Amino acid sequence: MKATSLNSRKWFMPFIWLISSILFVTELYANEPSKQTMDSVYTIVDRLPAFRGRPSNIHRFVRSNLIYPDEAWINGIEGVVKVSFIITKDGKLMNAAIEESIDPLLDMEALRIVDMMTDWRPGRKNGVDVHTQMSIPVQFTLSEEEREFVSTLKRFELHENPPLYVIDGKIVHSRIHLPSHNVKSIRVLKGESAIERYGDGALNGVVVITTKRGTPPIR
Repeated sequence: MKATSLNSRKWFMPFIWLISSILFVTELYANEPSKQTMDSVYTIVDRLPAFRGRPSNIHRFVRSNLIYPDEAWINGIEGVVKVSFIITKDGKLMNAAIEESIDPLLDMEALRIVDMMTDWRPGRKNGVDVHTQMSIPVQFTLSEEEREFVSTLKRFELHENPPLYVIDGKIVHSRIHLPSHNVKSIRVLKGESAIERYGDGALNGVVVITTKRGTPPIR
């Protein structure tokens, strides 16, 4: 009888230890927040993320930093690119992607702008900062003066390859922003006469602009 009792104890003690371990681990995992809850990304929140503290700062930042791609500008491509991204609960922007595309060049510029947008106030849900999925439109619009200018370039078949610009006798090596009321005349030179006068930079033609009030601001 004593031998049987001792054998029972030897078997019973490891069994108790095993059951206790299982209960401990179960309780530990039950009290730990699930990974799904911790990493959830919300589309509906109580308070939306805000760039630099205010929603209006988004559009102000886009307007101030957007650079219209030359090729898209000279071809008169306009539209709205929609970019989606996640603002983490730490206020970081990640996973920026094109949601609605207009043109590859405009898409790249829209992504560049969004990637520059740091310093977010995170979204909140039930009083807690959370990861939030959101999107913003990036608008590319030409002014009436720019549309008229692009139309002139197309009329002389200069839109496919950017021409050389000469404003009031000065060669300009960048795209220009030209208020129409400042323009006195526009002449287009092509071929050998343009190259003889302005060199190899005139291979794609020359747009000679004379203004009423001197050289306009260059953009």
